Amino acid sequence: EKNMTLTIYQTNDLHSNFENIARIAAYIKDHRKKEDLFLDCGDLCDLKDITVQGTRGIGAVRILKHAGVDAIAVGNNEIDLENKSLVKCAGEDIKMLSCNITDNDKNPLDGITGSVIFNRCGVRFLVIGISPYYSKSLKPGKYNVFFQMGNLSTNDPITQINDEIKRNKGQYDFCILLSHSGINVEHMILEKIPQIDLCLGGHTHTICCEEKYIQSGYGGECLGIVTLNIENGKVTGFSTEHVKITDEIKPDDEILSLWNSQRQIAERNLDKTLFTIKKMDWSIENESLLTNFIAEALYNRYECDFAFINSGIVEGPAEGAISKKRLIELSPSKLNPTRFPVKGADIKSAIIDSFDTFFVNQSGKGAGVRGHVLGTLGFSHNVKINKNPFSVFINGHALDEDKIYICVADDSLQRGTGYTQLAVPDEKAEFFDGFIRDLLERTLQDENIMKLALIKRIS
Repeated sequence: EKNMTLTIYQTNDLHSNFENIARIAAYIKDHRKKEDLFLDCGDLCDLKDITVQGTRGIGAVRILKHAGVDAIAVGNNEIDLENKSLVKCAGEDIKMLSCNITDNDKNPLDGITGSVIFNRCGVRFLVIGISPYYSKSLKPGKYNVFFQMGNLSTNDPITQINDEIKRNKGQYDFCILLSHSGINVEHMILEKIPQIDLCLGGHTHTICCEEKYIQSGYGGECLGIVTLNIENGKVTGFSTEHVKITDEIKPDDEILSLWNSQRQIAERNLDKTLFTIKKMDWSIENESLLTNFIAEALYNRYECDFAFINSGIVEGPAEGAISKKRLIELSPSKLNPTRFPVKGADIKSAIIDSFDTFFVNQSGKGAGVRGHVLGTLGFSHNVKINKNPFSVFINGHALDEDKIYICVADDSLQRGTGYTQLAVPDEKAEFFDGFIRDLLERTLQDENIMKLALIKRIS
């Protein structure tokens, strides 16, 4: 057969939405021809998810492999699994691609390759994978401050893609970039490297179909479809489109059953009680013990003038048996303790906002945030706030509006999520290893921190 069509099914940023993955698997099963390809652009794994956490990503990789994926680009959420777990995932007999990832000493990672060649319908497809390096505004090395905590690092993809193309010269007919870099970066790469015939993108959760480019939103809301016309072993043209993944598509039973079994494994791994605690109350709108406790734990662990946190960092009160599973449910966000400078006037303005019921009930949405609401602010015990008349004291001294205070909070507050007046550029901030839930795991039984958390901050 000389003239034929080949379909490439594309997904990105599935973020552990296994129900939609089961729907996508059902759709592909119904439509896929033997020669078709299924390629994923990364962020399959999300650390807020029990299945991902309890299997260190392996459960998610097994599910997508069973759905028929041919290759996966390594996204930042896969990198969040850290070096050892990422290498284990790559050992699941699945093609995980990234030509620009190494460990911190610039060594390649076992099982992760830069590219792969698929022979389909007489055409040799070179598929090159890349992981995030540039920020949305094209700032280089943006993510490495976080990646390097897990002994992983990304490098400039432009150089690496060009190396892959050079290395495979004469061995392929059509070049596909499988990217988890975001639409701005991916457009920039397409401009700089004309040898790329098609880019499948991810990372910015954009829904976009263009002549040489496709990205399919977030959580499996769409499935990307690229239809290629092939004549005598050459791609003569192609088109991009989306299929909406709606509730009308019945999820694939095998995927649901595999998800169920992987989740059971994960829950067994995570559900061991670490310790038991008395009830710690929590509130979105008012001062509460749990929010004060987190601020106190930050102040105790990291040197600073004072520490603070928004109550939306957790999803409710803490009490009783605490397991890793409970900690993930309690604090699903992947946010790191962060030290950064804040001007007195800006902290004053944020405190005033934190008393506004409407303000604190807004969505807390932002990078790394997996919680639902923003919440009020809680402080370490050395901060005293009087509501009426309004005044703020730090270590007994009135807040100086012109002074720069060195504070510890988390990286969503440092980025100005919700409390925009607190935003500070990454270069001025210092990020610490582990998420806020890891800090809770280490400190929830600490009686000294508890004593200080019980002191009222606001009167």
